[in-house]
Amino acid sequence: MENRFEDVVQDVLDLMREVRAEHFPNLRTAKILVLFDLKKRRSNGKMVLGRIQRTNDLLRYLTQLQAAEEGYDYIIYLDKVCWNVVSDGDQTRIMRHELRHILHDIESERTPWKLIPHDIEDFAEEIELNRDDINWRSRVVGLTQEIYRVQEEESRE
Repeated sequence: MENRFEDVVQDVLDLMREVRAEHFPNLRTAKILVLFDLKKRRSNGKMVLGRIQRTNDLLRYLTQLQAAEEGYDYIIYLDKVCWNVVSDGDQTRIMRHELRHILHDIESERTPWKLIPHDIEDFAEEIELNRDDINWRSRVVGLTQEIYRVQEEESRE
């Protein structure tokens, strides 16, 4: 059986740390695991370039050896095909978007780490930050879908 996920390379972790430091200093204590997703994923009819999941008790237990005593707070999954073909700027956009889903509720002792949904189809802040390339997501999805299409054709041959 093939694994669906694999560890990301160090460059991805470095980018995550850079984006977090620049845009989300309030998340500096969040423990975040980043993985590549090796399989094309769709949600509500749209291609998923990246997604984030808040861990539950089981995932925290299973990751406690990797992330200190309490395990990871979040897991970010990145489409590996997409990640490997897009520009550094688009990688930053994807990472920043996923990190924007994190909310650190300092008043909650039980579950201080939460996930927040989009405030519109995207986040208002991301639209402003991406005003130089407002169609970046469509461009990246199109490129990624084309690569998957070619891979599927090659596997049938």
